[in-house]
Amino acid sequence: MEELIRLPGVARKTANVVLGELYRVSEGVAVDTHVIRLSQKFGLTEHVDPIKIEKDLMQVLPKDEWREYTLRIAEYGRQYSPAHKKDDHSDPVSAALHAEKLL
Repeated sequence: MEELIRLPGVARKTANVVLGELYRVSEGVAVDTHVIRLSQKFGLTEHVDPIKIEKDLMQVLPKDEWREYTLRIAEYGRQYSPAHKKDDHSDPVSAALHAEKLL
């Protein structure tokens, strides 16, 4: 991780993706706009800073799922919860959270 983030233009997100996809190593969670938006929406973090969000997610997600979380959450967002769509009825997680009064 440290060697990668020393490279120009490489931050934690890119380093996490490279380590995970090329070497199957989980050093953290790759945090992009999908991860930020949906992790906040699902109550997994209240932060806006990607590094703080990554730390929050590393606390709540099992380490063996860190690598896949970004891919899964991005796919979930595309299918059920697009960024500019305000209708949560087609979003099963948000609907369940609203039903339980968690959101």
